[in-house]
Amino acid sequence: MVNQIQFLRPKQTSVPTHESSARLRRVPFEKTENSTPFQQVAVTVWGKKWLVLGMAILGGILTGFAGMARSPLYEASTQMIVDLPGNGASTGTANAPQDMLAAIVDGHLTVLSSEAHLRNVLAVLRKADEEQGPAHSASAETEPGSIHSAVLAMVQKARAQLSSLLWGGWFGPQAPAATPQAAEAVMLKALKDQLRVGQELRSRIISIGFTDRDPARAAQVANTVATVYVDNTAQQNRASDQRDLASIVSRLSEMQGELARATDQLQTYRLTNGAPDRGSADDNGREIVALGQQISLVKANLAAVEARLERVRDLRKTDATATELADAIGSPVSIDPLAGAADDTGVVPATESVPDHLAIAREIERQIARLDVERHVYQAQVASLEERSGALKAAAADAVSRLSGLRALELQADVVSQRYNDLLTRQQDLLQRVGTPRSDVAILSAAWPPARPVTLSPIFLVPPGAIVFGLAAAVLVLVRRRFDRTLHSAAEAEAALGIPCVSLLPRIVRPRARRLCGVLLGQHKAPYTRAVGSLLISLANARLRLPGIILVMASDSGEDKTSLAWSLALTAARLGERVLFLDFDQQGARMTREFRSEFSTSKTKCTVADFLIGNRPLPDTVEDMPEIRLSFMPAPPNSHDVLHLVSTADAVKIMDRLREKYSVVIIDGPSGLAGPETRYLASWADVVLLAVRWGETPRNIARNVLEFIGVEENLPWNPPPSTASVLTQVNLKQHARYRFGDGGDVLVAGR
Repeated sequence: MVNQIQFLRPKQTSVPTHESSARLRRVPFEKTENSTPFQQVAVTVWGKKWLVLGMAILGGILTGFAGMARSPLYEASTQMIVDLPGNGASTGTANAPQDMLAAIVDGHLTVLSSEAHLRNVLAVLRKADEEQGPAHSASAETEPGSIHSAVLAMVQKARAQLSSLLWGGWFGPQAPAATPQAAEAVMLKALKDQLRVGQELRSRIISIGFTDRDPARAAQVANTVATVYVDNTAQQNRASDQRDLASIVSRLSEMQGELARATDQLQTYRLTNGAPDRGSADDNGREIVALGQQISLVKANLAAVEARLERVRDLRKTDATATELADAIGSPVSIDPLAGAADDTGVVPATESVPDHLAIAREIERQIARLDVERHVYQAQVASLEERSGALKAAAADAVSRLSGLRALELQADVVSQRYNDLLTRQQDLLQRVGTPRSDVAILSAAWPPARPVTLSPIFLVPPGAIVFGLAAAVLVLVRRRFDRTLHSAAEAEAALGIPCVSLLPRIVRPRARRLCGVLLGQHKAPYTRAVGSLLISLANARLRLPGIILVMASDSGEDKTSLAWSLALTAARLGERVLFLDFDQQGARMTREFRSEFSTSKTKCTVADFLIGNRPLPDTVEDMPEIRLSFMPAPPNSHDVLHLVSTADAVKIMDRLREKYSVVIIDGPSGLAGPETRYLASWADVVLLAVRWGETPRNIARNVLEFIGVEENLPWNPPPSTASVLTQVNLKQHARYRFGDGGDVLVAGR
């Protein structure tokens, strides 16, 4: 149930030291070490489950009432279809690029939501209300109302009053508009807030929705927005067409004059230059091509003849044989007679059957002259053909020039004529469009008064409200727990203070002296009795001998220290120990005064100061309490300096005298935060218990108290006493909700 702490009673030596006292053994808390952050959060929220549940129920009720106080809203929707440029209303969008469609629809959506358009809608609605106001009121007065309609009217009136009361109380009363401009601005803002304009998926359909408490009013506004936009678009298109028509009419006269001038220029050119025939130009072209081919052929023959002549001249310069000359000339007449007479060396033998060399030379000269004549003939042919080709090219160039001028004038006349015809066609179209103006959008389906509201029923608002309020309460609990710097469990106390936490003492309602004695001495099964008994036994050593001197000190200015000290004293007396309650609390705790008045039989005026100074013997400074089997030594008065007393007293001699007569000495330390005298008293004690109030004492204050008395100073010549903490005033029910798994759960289970 509590951590087991073993101590050895200090030896009866001349100088009492703490080296013989075993250190307090810290028991690890597996649940705290192994718990995940989620488990810690769950445990924290579970500890405040009733608060979270109450907040959730309150949130559900508040949201339900808020939903009932709010009037239902109805939304009416009108659909319009967008006409693409160049297509009719029934033409599909398959042929239109999607980006162009998106751009057109975005333009319409922007204009529909513009302030200028909404102002036009407000003007039309205001005019319609003025026209329908008297007739509507007269019909409402003459129409007999049914019970159902009367009940509905009463419910709506009550809702309106409750809603105005709630919203007026929350946001304050709304002052009427000071000027017409301000009133129009308010109406315009309300129209913007309740109007919804959007595209249906990626189609050409535009949806216009309006939300209002009156379904008929919602349908009227939605249809008015669509109608005004269609009419304004048609009027804008008509005005644009009229401007275009005026511009076209002014340009028609100019285009007519340009067409007349172009026609005159064409006729004048034809009469002046004649009308060239395209067929003759083509014949000239073909003849030029044929002449070019002939020139190329003659030039090729000329080149061949010149090459032979050049070859023959070169051979004659090198004294070539007749056969070689004949081969170069290429004449069969001169080659055949010499073919049979030539041997392999190319030399012609001089015989009677073969012509002589003179005849051969004359033949070669004759063939060379023939080649020269052919060359001159070819040259003359080339010159003649080139002259003919030049004449044909000049004639063709002249024909092409005259034909180009004619074609240019004809093209100019055609262009002017086409423009003129286009203007005439455009004029006819604009006249038709001005007569019957058409909008780029058309109403596809008009809005009807809706039958079902778009607002949720109040019953559907209860679960979200409960969830939101419950989550908010859980968050507040977690935040409060996160910033709570107090101690709630033994594990937290050990982790924060660095010393063992030996017990958790339950809370006692109205802790009076008589009641405390009744609980500890009469109710042996009470949780508080069991907790104090376990605490005292846990301080015993291996032979179950209690420590001789126990100092109880406080971490705050409360009286938990004194209650703990008296509880330990009563429990030790119950165990048969000779107990002395040594009081160092100069403030005079209420419980100590009650114990003296209730149980003290021998009042004395001596105090601890007299015993420490040595003015009086020990029996004269002690008051007996035989009913509870205790001895009590009063605290010194406020006039005495406790620090001077404990610093100048012979601690060894005093403690030896006390141990000789009493087996257990409970020292009730000075009240308030620890002072220098507490450090001296801690050196006297075998065990130091720090009383920490559960859920109230900040951990930094308790840690500072320990540092002040030197618990964390581990010096060889001044070893610290065995120090432990005790959590007092523990609310067992609330502690069990946190599921820390320490001694508090055992106390709750044993109740």
